[in-house]
Amino acid sequence: MKAVTITDLGGVDRLHYGDIPAPEASSSQVLVRVRACSVNRLDIFTREGSHGTRLRPSGVPGLDIAGDVVQAPAGSTFEVGDRVMGVASSGAYAEYAVASPDRLAPIPPSLTFEEAAAVPTAFCAAWHCIMCKAKLQLGETVLVIAGGSGVGSAAIQIARAASARVITTVGAQEKVEKALSLGADAVIVHYQEDIRQRVMELTDGEGVDLVYDHVGQATWEKSFNSLKVGGRYVTNGVTSGHMAAIHLGRLWTRDLSVLGTSMRVEEDLQRVVELVGRGLFHPVIDRELPLSEAQQAHSIVESGRFFGKIVLRVD
Repeated sequence: MKAVTITDLGGVDRLHYGDIPAPEASSSQVLVRVRACSVNRLDIFTREGSHGTRLRPSGVPGLDIAGDVVQAPAGSTFEVGDRVMGVASSGAYAEYAVASPDRLAPIPPSLTFEEAAAVPTAFCAAWHCIMCKAKLQLGETVLVIAGGSGVGSAAIQIARAASARVITTVGAQEKVEKALSLGADAVIVHYQEDIRQRVMELTDGEGVDLVYDHVGQATWEKSFNSLKVGGRYVTNGVTSGHMAAIHLGRLWTRDLSVLGTSMRVEEDLQRVVELVGRGLFHPVIDRELPLSEAQQAHSIVESGRFFGKIVLRVD
């Protein structure tokens, strides 16, 4: 099969497109003919060998897949030919991938393969952080850091669906209108404005109920200091770095909460896909590229010059 593999850790030149053996599904796994996959920050870290990541034995990066079932376990809800989306166990940048049945869901009829591939990681990650861990309440004010990212664009929609007031940050002026179109009430261009100062202006000096920050070190201090009394900070990413200092006095005197969680695809995918199928959320795709151009896709993500997800077509 055609696939993208990583043989040595490093830059985008370590991504190689070519032929490798197709994976074999075990008796408990689903074999999928992949039609599209999407790029996540974790794929970049895996290629670099950074942020505590480890490369799969297959050498194939990637999580998100959308395609057709080729083989399914006896007794599973999937049948050969079913259109499915989810998270692969063997790597996503390939013509074939294997996945656990509980990490797959049927693709809603309204979605293309490319749209479906843009959903699983972005929406499951944001959903679990905002709704399951931080327990967003109706009408609260939320600060979404990096609203132009895949998880950020998902988080804006999720928070908006909960009737929250959404403030988000972006890195460029051209991303402002896109964030507003997703439901953000206010957008902060963080290279031009001070995040905390602007948040306080927008909230009459109170701060926000909830901060969703997957960037980490670079935004931690301003995110934490943007919380109102009793506010919650939730994170599931450290794109800019792991280490941060915390003001413990402010933590307890202002009754703040700092929460961390990882993605729970097996718990949240079915619910997320149901809501996408009902049109409550929609995947945001910046552009589509053929699988053979995975190097370019990684370069675009690293540059930050995108909004939403980069999708790779697997023809």
